[in-house]
Amino acid sequence: LSALHHEQTSSCRFFFFSSLEIVIVRHPVSACVPVNHKVTLSVRAQGTGILNYQWFTDEVSFQAVLLDLLYVCRVNDQHYNCVFSNWVKVKVLDIDKSGRSSYWQGEPHIATNPKPQKIQPGTKLTLRCVAFGIPAPSYQWYRNGQPLHEQCDLLYLQIEHATAEHSGTYLCSLSNTLEERWTEAVDVDIGKLKVKPKTKISPTLNFLAATDKVALLIGNLNYSNHPALMAPVMDVHELGNLLRQLGFRVVSLLDLTREEMLTAIEKFIHLLDKGVYGLFYYAGHGYEHAGRNYLVSVDAPQPYGTENCVCVQRIMLSMQERQTALSVILLDTCRKW
Repeated sequence: LSALHHEQTSSCRFFFFSSLEIVIVRHPVSACVPVNHKVTLSVRAQGTGILNYQWFTDEVSFQAVLLDLLYVCRVNDQHYNCVFSNWVKVKVLDIDKSGRSSYWQGEPHIATNPKPQKIQPGTKLTLRCVAFGIPAPSYQWYRNGQPLHEQCDLLYLQIEHATAEHSGTYLCSLSNTLEERWTEAVDVDIGKLKVKPKTKISPTLNFLAATDKVALLIGNLNYSNHPALMAPVMDVHELGNLLRQLGFRVVSLLDLTREEMLTAIEKFIHLLDKGVYGLFYYAGHGYEHAGRNYLVSVDAPQPYGTENCVCVQRIMLSMQERQTALSVILLDTCRKW
């Protein structure tokens, strides 16, 4: 009995060791590419002795437009041990690929933006967004700045029976391990706009009148670690005067640190609500990176990164989240790194 127990224990130990003998240290990644684009799938494994790699594939076609190629790799050694990589999908899109750089490295490239929709209540709402990417990009849809958690990793946003509450501004974030990109924001109107023809519309009607008008103007000119600017102070002053003539409540601020910028923006966002016109203006150093715009504070180090700056897209989403009647962002800044 003791010998049998020892034999069983040894066997278990041997089996446990052999199951770990081959370890995949790098799995292949999925891809979404245009027709005729070269894709390389790679697997890296560690084990004892010579390792053999065998790829398997399956393909799925959909309406002759999308071609999904599924791949998996088996890795085995000379001792009959084997492991399989993760299944990956190579999605081939036969759509317009114009605008994609010849030096494309796999960062998300938006091929199809969603389009504005105006439909009747109870009908189907469909918004489509398509992007190339290696790895294949993840999709996250937003409505009025709020993420739609049930609409993750979907090329199509579909609502079978749309109602008035589904109206709003939609956009989609596309990201992979390289970058993040945003689609154009589009408006979805569900329901009829009841305006009689040949009727003179008074500008005093409620749906045309703003409940409030708020503007935040920031000008950064005296930088600690970067060249000083001259124009922002005059631009902020002149724009502030024009906005006051239009009935805006204006807050003008100069030479803000990152923390001061975030605090001012937060207080500005809290003043926005339904029916309010909101306007944000910035003049100073800035740049665009990975499809996003960043504002450089006066205390930004040299060199600076995204973590030292303020993201414009975050401001935009916060303004949309407040469901303002009008949201405007004006930037007088560079758009290059």
